[in-house]
Amino acid sequence: MNSRMMNKNIAISILQNSDIPEVIQFYNRIYKENRNLEKFNWEFFSGPAGKAIYIIAKDADTQKIIGSQCAIPIELITDKGEVILTGKSEDTLVDPDYRGLQVFEKMYALLFEKCRENGIRYLWGFTSAKKPFLKLGFSIPYDHSQSLMVIGILSSYQYLSSLNSKNTFTSLSKIMGLCLLAKLSSYKRLIVGWKSPDKKFSSSLNDKSLMFDEHNLIPTKRDKGFWIKQDSSYLLWRIAKNPYHEKICNVYFLMKSKVVAELHLNHHKNGVWYLVNDAYSDELTEKEKSILFNKGIQLLLQKEKSSIKLIRTWDFTHNEHGRNEIKLREKSGFVHLDRGISFVWKSLNDKERLNPTDFNLTRMASQGTV
Repeated sequence: MNSRMMNKNIAISILQNSDIPEVIQFYNRIYKENRNLEKFNWEFFSGPAGKAIYIIAKDADTQKIIGSQCAIPIELITDKGEVILTGKSEDTLVDPDYRGLQVFEKMYALLFEKCRENGIRYLWGFTSAKKPFLKLGFSIPYDHSQSLMVIGILSSYQYLSSLNSKNTFTSLSKIMGLCLLAKLSSYKRLIVGWKSPDKKFSSSLNDKSLMFDEHNLIPTKRDKGFWIKQDSSYLLWRIAKNPYHEKICNVYFLMKSKVVAELHLNHHKNGVWYLVNDAYSDELTEKEKSILFNKGIQLLLQKEKSSIKLIRTWDFTHNEHGRNEIKLREKSGFVHLDRGISFVWKSLNDKERLNPTDFNLTRMASQGTV
């Protein structure tokens, strides 16, 4: 770094409304994305637990935005029913021309301060850059992983290989091998499909016309750990009002007019779908859960027919809850791939003692923007 850059004066502050157009432009320039005002306002200003605490860094001489960092307030609920306000770290970004000036550290210093002032007790998120977070006192207790169901071999290969522009011949061969293996495994759904759901279950499909009234939410017995508080306001924000989702498929299974199982899926792009979340009533047996999950995937495939090329999930192996989800998916033909990015976690008070390995996570913990 040259001496002129070393002497740069960097100003750290809370985002003002007048800064929003430029911070959107900054994000799009660095990430080559097409975020617009609607998407920005939805993600950071309309969450059910309140507006995000959004920090920016400016070159004090030019007033150019050169960094961003924020925390989206997210409520968690424990097995004892305690609701805890946390912040999900997002938009961690520093202009490459200004790296080495501790912009990242300075933005987080202000973010920590403002989070504490607003009652946020923990910060967490996902990243592929471990060292900067470790320096700030975050722990990295585990990584996330994924499962795949391949419907179209060639289209799945094209999509998965496009995720890394630096793929070698060897890595491309492995991706093709994975697609072939996953395609073979996907036929398990046909075997499970022979076991039709009992007639006591009825099913319902919809898109953004969601059954998110409180009385339709599945009551679960929370034996251990904590979850994102997925009440109707969170589900409406995360799924129904999400401007990144052009197609949504929600599958519900009912018994005596009561929802006992649900799957939420969204189209990403080019025939790639994500399983966002699936949940089941505690009164169901493991066999019933497996049959209903498989039926839900079949209903999606029937609804979208030949347009589905690949279904992906987020998986977590750090606790029993996550491992059980993987087993359920594997029975229906998903292939688990132990590859993902890191989960980061930080308590903002030394007295706080939540254990991040007790966090029961799904893709619902993302905003579904990618």
